[in-house]
Amino acid sequence: MTSDALDDEDEILFRQIHPNFFEDGHVASSSFAPTAKDEGKLSVDRSSLTTASGAFALYTGDGHQSAAVFGIIVGEFGAENLPCHPDPIEATETQAANPAHAYAKYSTFTASQGKKIAKRLRNKAVKRGLLHRPD
Repeated sequence: MTSDALDDEDEILFRQIHPNFFEDGHVASSSFAPTAKDEGKLSVDRSSLTTASGAFALYTGDGHQSAAVFGIIVGEFGAENLPCHPDPIEATETQAANPAHAYAKYSTFTASQGKKIAKRLRNKAVKRGLLHRPD
């Protein structure tokens, strides 16, 4: 993990949406906030290093579920005071390497504040449009 923040304000960061949070084309805002187990870090993948379909294939290939991929740009996270950091994942016996992995750091906000931020980010992602969905 590196402490250097991503600085390309226009880079899209891909967010996987779990099937439980994607129904009839609607995505839940909770998809854009980390859960308690995430330690205040929202996992994303960098568009400068992969595509939305490539990020989806890698994520689901490791056994995770995703119904769709949406995107938020680094500048949109920054406008919410959420720095984004590269966080490449090395391969293990059970997981493929993911050099495009990054995270948005929510840890300075309360859960209530994070929910409000997630709602605003979801709205931006939905306005941008669905970036990938499995066939």
